[in-house]
Amino acid sequence: MSDIFQEVEEDLRRDKASALWAKYQNLVYALVALVVLGTAGVTAWRIYHDRAREQAGAEYLAALQSSQQDPKAAVDIFAGIAGQKGPVSGLARFDMARAAVLAGDKPQALDILSAMAGDEKLDAPMRGAAAVMGGYLALDIDRAADGEELVQPLLAEGNPYRLLALEITGLAAHAAGDNARARQIFDDLAPLAAAPGAPAGLDNRVTIMRDRLAQ
Repeated sequence: MSDIFQEVEEDLRRDKASALWAKYQNLVYALVALVVLGTAGVTAWRIYHDRAREQAGAEYLAALQSSQQDPKAAVDIFAGIAGQKGPVSGLARFDMARAAVLAGDKPQALDILSAMAGDEKLDAPMRGAAAVMGGYLALDIDRAADGEELVQPLLAEGNPYRLLALEITGLAAHAAGDNARARQIFDDLAPLAAAPGAPAGLDNRVTIMRDRLAQ
């Protein structure tokens, strides 16, 4: 993913941002979601290793390994783990979504993440992460309206996912052909994305969209 953003930065300096974004935008959406989903597996294994060792931990590790070799089968394995009560039942649902993406079934992954985003049994950070990941996947499969709906609860001031939710909302407006609204969203987002502590890569993506929408 770092190579993609490095190329974006180089082409931006050569005033080719619009053409580059048209070329890579769907890939960027998918990569943003996949990278975050990928880290969920590592985190899950560490937590599980600390809290539930031996046989259960080995089961989770085997599922993580199988997601690379046979992601379609891994979806069912993670579904089984998610159905059990334990410290990583929620995290297993992230890995189930990731396995679905790797298996080529992004709509299934979106359904999984959407269900997580609305599951009051999960804590707020986990629901928010699921909504953001689902938002990017929705954009990737041309379901921008679904993505915007997913992230609406995250737009409140102080929400840790607010900036990413604003990006998804702006992209959804652009996908719907409402470029005036999209421009306003990205103009408002620009200073926030450039501030310290903003999500990595967001400033570059916002700059690219503002340049594109200004044409």
